[in-house]
Amino acid sequence: MGDLSDRFGALMARMAKGDAELFRTVGEQNAAIRELVEEVAPALPAETKTAAALQAAPQPLLPPEQCHQKALKARFGSAAAAHTHLEAILGPAPSKKKTWDYLCSVFASGSWPAAAQALTRPAAGRGGGAGARGEEALAQLETRLLQRIDQLEDRLIAVLEKMLQSNS
Repeated sequence: MGDLSDRFGALMARMAKGDAELFRTVGEQNAAIRELVEEVAPALPAETKTAAALQAAPQPLLPPEQCHQKALKARFGSAAAAHTHLEAILGPAPSKKKTWDYLCSVFASGSWPAAAQALTRPAAGRGGGAGARGEEALAQLETRLLQRIDQLEDRLIAVLEKMLQSNS
């Protein structure tokens, strides 16, 4: 029985040594990957780390200096053209509002604002057709989420391609 216990102890020691080597190897690989990512995508300042690209919050569609009325007018010419561009990127608008102030806020926020009605009253309290409107709103939300996922996937693929190119 003592021999069996000694053999079991030796086996456990070898397993612990193997586990330690495995964790060390994984840690070294993680550090190497982190270095590669930092080379490809420079580190963000501390105040912008919370707004990283992979967060759930939508990102602005244009740089902040291009989200002002004057810059948008120069870029699109008309509010209708800017609105059409937004619908192509974000999906159908919750309202057909085409004022420059509204469009500036959408370009700056990266998403359509929530309808005030949807925020104030629960769906069950609305009048006739609430189910159809709810399903339509869910379909629009799903479309926007899928588009956002596709954008994030494209960003990840671009970063990975840059990493692979820099390794070659």
